[in-house]
Amino acid sequence: MAYMTSGRLVPNFSLAEMTNKLADEKIKLVLTPEVVEHAQMMQELRDWYGASMEVSSWYRTKAFNKACGGASNSAHLDGRATDIKGIPEDLYHDFIVAWQTICASHREIGGCELYSWGIHFDSHSDKFGCEVFRIKDNR
Repeated sequence: MAYMTSGRLVPNFSLAEMTNKLADEKIKLVLTPEVVEHAQMMQELRDWYGASMEVSSWYRTKAFNKACGGASNSAHLDGRATDIKGIPEDLYHDFIVAWQTICASHREIGGCELYSWGIHFDSHSDKFGCEVFRIKDNR
């Protein structure tokens, strides 16, 4: 059986970027309406930024998430979190405001987690009991 990992849901992010390509499992990506909406939201963030963005992680299976040290209830498991590497730290505040605006326009409770390597963006922070946009600084 062939698995589609080429193509795009949105102009600037490929299905290959969305997959957990380092995982051993056959399933590399599960497309749901929520995953599609998250991809559209990430495209809006990319459009706002106006430059390419390096995806380090998007969808993860439970086994892969555990192997890479992800939280057991990570939004990556739902394909509703994206880690972007290489964002200059002096732009973190602007990215937070942009993502918060995008989440609000989609009526999603999202969040940002800041790291020295970049930013984790999720559109499913209500999964963690959050009722408002969340920001966590892990630097």
